[in-house]
Amino acid sequence: MKVERLIAIIMLLLERETVSTSELSEKLEVSRRTIFRDIDALNVAGMPIMVTRGAMGGVSLMKSYKVDKKLFTPKDVQSLISSLQSYNQLLENKEITNTLAKLQSMTEDNDLLKQNINHQKFSIDLELNEGNRSLRSLLKITETAMNEKRYLLFNYIDKNGESTTRKVEPYKVVFKESRWYLQAFSVERNNYRIFKLARMSEMRLDKETFTPREFVSLPMDDSGWMTKEVVPVIIKIDRSLKDKVIERFGEENIIGIEGNKYIAQYPIADNEEGYNILLKFGRKCELIEPLSVRQNFKKYLMEVMEIYKDN
Repeated sequence: MKVERLIAIIMLLLERETVSTSELSEKLEVSRRTIFRDIDALNVAGMPIMVTRGAMGGVSLMKSYKVDKKLFTPKDVQSLISSLQSYNQLLENKEITNTLAKLQSMTEDNDLLKQNINHQKFSIDLELNEGNRSLRSLLKITETAMNEKRYLLFNYIDKNGESTTRKVEPYKVVFKESRWYLQAFSVERNNYRIFKLARMSEMRLDKETFTPREFVSLPMDDSGWMTKEVVPVIIKIDRSLKDKVIERFGEENIIGIEGNKYIAQYPIADNEEGYNILLKFGRKCELIEPLSVRQNFKKYLMEVMEIYKDN
């Protein structure tokens, strides 16, 4: 296929200073005329490929387009490849894939680096579940809107179940705790907002473009982007849940031991959203104090039980 042949030409030019057209023709099993047509196609696509005639001539990439391998140590290249591989698990972005291919081509003449990459001591697996993979179509539309500075339109259901139609200036996409968020300027609210992608539907691009504002990334540490008051509740948990507290808040939030249970501080919102977090722990967790939050939680549990009450 032509696309595969074009990629092969690019990879060879990234690996070598100069490649003769006869060698390209032989390796790719096509005529030299076809090679010249491929080079023209790549030039039109923005690849700065030069053809030099003569005995010492051949096909080459403009030097300023290549990354000098001396700029990076083998460890630098290994770190970049590992990071981009994890990042690409989230987005499956063509530009990232191309960058990975360029970096991997830098390892061709370094056996030690090849071995290190194949036997990495640390690996980050960010493979998405089926639900998050389905959101990639929204991500592609959002990326187009950001690149072309076009308004983004979508229907949005907030945490209270209220449905609204939104028109926003998209500025930044954030992946946090297995969830996708969009930081954008809401035309309706005349202010910046954070939207959860899973709450969006019927997303489309507006024909109208916008002039970008002086955007400053919004905090994603629960300190202001969510309209909720967090209460540092005290919970008694089974030993098997210790890691859940440490992963979210740090080991300092394990504040005591009572028999075969741990006592921990676990900040939550005193509302349905916060109660549902504790419900994930099931029978292995008891909310101890404050007493007012305990009573509210108990009331919420009774309301849930009412749904399953036999008639």
